[in-house]
Amino acid sequence: MADKDYKAFIVEGEAREPQVIDNISKVFFKHGNFKIITLPAGENIYMLWKKLKADDFDTDIIEVLRESNKKIREQLEGLSRDDFSEVFLFFDYDAHQTNLGKADDGDVINQMLESFDNETENGKLYISYPMVEALRDFEAGKCGNGDNCFVEISDLAEYKNISSRNSLNPHFRDYNIDVWKEIIDVFSMRISCLLGNAEVISYEQYLDEANPHDIFMCEQALAGNKVFIISAFPEFLVDYFGMKLWKICVKHVKNQLDICNCK
Repeated sequence: MADKDYKAFIVEGEAREPQVIDNISKVFFKHGNFKIITLPAGENIYMLWKKLKADDFDTDIIEVLRESNKKIREQLEGLSRDDFSEVFLFFDYDAHQTNLGKADDGDVINQMLESFDNETENGKLYISYPMVEALRDFEAGKCGNGDNCFVEISDLAEYKNISSRNSLNPHFRDYNIDVWKEIIDVFSMRISCLLGNAEVISYEQYLDEANPHDIFMCEQALAGNKVFIISAFPEFLVDYFGMKLWKICVKHVKNQLDICNCK
């Protein structure tokens, strides 16, 4: 048993996601009386969920990760699930494309969101559409320009390059609070557009209509050949810090839904 509180951030990649979590830790949690540990799953989170499900979730997620590779065993040395007050998971939507048959995609992700719906239990899952690079794919003060709100499924392999070209802030490690305020402002417009609202929704509407499962269902309702671009990380921050952060960051009352007809 450790003497301090820990929070686990479970990610798929070993490069960019840890950079994002490290930056979030420095910008938002630098005065926290806990330690954040980023755990790259080494395989995608679908495979992690599959292992847990095979054991009827009787094995806790920290122990499954401990068994996964030597580096994580070293990170978790001396720690158990009881030392972690919260567990968060970040999943790239496109990652499942190579692991699931398309007929099963929606059902499996639904199950994952049901299994990972509480940060104090199995963990809470956030999904980036289509992947972590969605975080940098924005223009301050604008929800998008119609077609730029989406990426075609056929273009997913090129999305890292596409998002880099679209970004004025491509380096995650350099984000400061002002960049994050812009990101969350754009997130509020995009989430409103995804829900079909030309007016930016209130925080209360966000709580009622925009949990990770709601967002996934909206993505599923789109034509099957495209993904609406939206990042998991501002979603996590709004959920974590609540109305106070929303009010500080959300500056616009309209998005471009009625101009671009992009939904």
